[in-house]
Amino acid sequence: MKGLLLKELIMLKKGAATLLIFLGCFGLIGPSGNPTMLLMIPLFSAILLYGHINYDEQSKWQQYSIALPYGRKMIVSAKYAAMAIGAVVSTVLVVLLYGVTVAIGKAEFSLKDLVGHLVLSLAIGIVYPSFFLPLAYKFNSEKGRTIMLFLNGASGAIAVFLLSAIDGTGILAKLSNYTNILPYIAIAAVLVLFALSWLISVKIYEKRDL
Repeated sequence: MKGLLLKELIMLKKGAATLLIFLGCFGLIGPSGNPTMLLMIPLFSAILLYGHINYDEQSKWQQYSIALPYGRKMIVSAKYAAMAIGAVVSTVLVVLLYGVTVAIGKAEFSLKDLVGHLVLSLAIGIVYPSFFLPLAYKFNSEKGRTIMLFLNGASGAIAVFLLSAIDGTGILAKLSNYTNILPYIAIAAVLVLFALSWLISVKIYEKRDL
């Protein structure tokens, strides 16, 4: 497991440091100086996993890896462990850079904004890969990406429709009364999604003909 995880982390590190620093600086001193741009960091970290799967397919790593003394469950687990580490590191980086934006006067400190950045960063770093990885293991990275693009568009349209449907019903006003616990609910939901995604990916990969 240690060797598999090290391989994933090396791939995650490759080329990531420079781009993450660039994105962080863009959020601090870019045209808008908007700290919300910092949320591009976990998004980029999540997208890196797509590149990992694609590279594994092109290099025939999947066929080679099953000949190693690792079970398929362990191979998938290493990928998810790298995803979790990437999400946590990205979240820590976002929070630290948010503090810098406050220190240099680009933004005013707000506990609500800080918690929002923390929760959104963690969610972005985990939610996208949690949907993509099972699709990539079931089909391949290209088909998985195509399906994800369709799902992104469909989910966006559904979200707009639902918000329009409940607008004026008072539901949103009622939800605003629970803003103190919403971050905890969101984090719990993300962790449940992560666990379910891992279970599905393991089942798919164990049955996949390589």
